[in-house]
Parts: sequence; structure tokens; C-alpha cells
Amino acid sequence: MSILDSYNKLKRNSGIKSELRAYVPTPTDVDYTRGYVKRYFAQKANDKFSPVIEISSDSASRLTSNSLYRTVNLRWRLTGPLKMMFNDNGTISDKGVEESNRVAIELASQKMPALKLYLVHLLQFYKK
Repeated sequence: MSILDSYNKLKRNSGIKSELRAYVPTPTDVDYTRGYVKRYFAQKANDKFSPVIEISSDSASRLTSNSLYRTVNLRWRLTGPLKMMFNDNGTISDKGVEESNRVAIELASQKMPALKLYLVHLLQFYKK
């Protein structure tokens, strides 16, 4: 068996292709009541700037043990005040949806830098 045959056999049996279907979450009423939804992303492990793909939680679970891909998840805020809120004494009472999502992206971008290029709309799925 040639190297190419071995590669093609591995590729066919890996199931990776079916796991990397793009996924767009649809927040439910439960998510809006809770105030956030978990979002999952995958990217080729050998290229920090390869395209980022949003995936389902099931796909993320399967890919966590796959060394060909890096995965990251974040808590995406859906409800609350848009901007930062302060108490009378000047302390922050609520970061706001925009800032919360920006911080979530910053933290996840430490592992997946190209995520900043994928998640540009900080108020995606926002509901008053």
C-alpha cells in the first residue's frame, strides 16, 4: 500500500469531514431566559489563521480528541444592558452585552487568534 493509499484510507475512516459542517446556533427561549448560549468553533491545528468554522456542541465533543483540529468554546451573552452599567459608588454593576462578548472573544482568541476575524458582530442574537 502506498503512502497516498494510506492517507486516503485514513481520510475516509476519520469522519472528520462530516463533523466540520458549519453550524449556526438558534438561541431558544430557554437560552434567552438564561441570558447566554454556548458557541463552539474549530480550526485546523497546524495553521492559526486558517478559516474558523462554527460547529455544534456534538461536533466539538468529537473533535476535542482529534489532533488535526483545535476547538474552543465561549459563552455568548444574549440579553441584558448593551453598555457597561455602574453603581452609585462607581463600581461596575454589569459589563453589558457588548463588553461581555468582546471579553469572551479575547479570551478564546488566545487559543484561536482568527476567531476575532470570524466574530465581528458583538450583538449577534441580542434581544432586549
